[in-house]
Amino acid sequence: MCMNCIASQKDIFEWARDHRVHHKYSETDADPHNATRGFFFSHVGWLLVKKHPDVIAKGKQLDLSDLYEDKIVMFQRRHYKLLSKLFTVIMPIVVPWYLWNESVWNGFFICFAFRYAFTLNTTWCVNSFAHIWGSRPYDENINPSENFIVVLSNCRRRFPQLSSHISPGLCHK
Repeated sequence: MCMNCIASQKDIFEWARDHRVHHKYSETDADPHNATRGFFFSHVGWLLVKKHPDVIAKGKQLDLSDLYEDKIVMFQRRHYKLLSKLFTVIMPIVVPWYLWNESVWNGFFICFAFRYAFTLNTTWCVNSFAHIWGSRPYDENINPSENFIVVLSNCRRRFPQLSSHISPGLCHK
């Protein structure tokens, strides 16, 4: 929950729902960041427009009972605005200032602004680069690919994007 708040890419519930819709309906109008709509849309444009009606409709059809039953997920959903501000903005500024005597400006520009912009863009590269460019050794007929640049920039990811579409269970181990 803390890492999700630090990333500040919507609460766990909404992120998980949209991620499930993306995997189930990849590269269709029901995919929240459909790469067939172009690089800009799949990278960041999808966040600047209203969700396609198919995304909403298909999201409502998913079984999300595991998320509803998870107390941590629902706690975070109820308090997301506060938790997100605390972990994304306040702590990255205050902790370096208080513990290491860094200036508030360094905390703001490096620990908050640069870090946030960098992590957002490396995450968005999974939706754009890894769905448009890269090798497709298992199935040439699908958009998700193994993109070396995305794998390097997202060193926290255990498996390339293509593997998560071919064998979704790998992502959860």
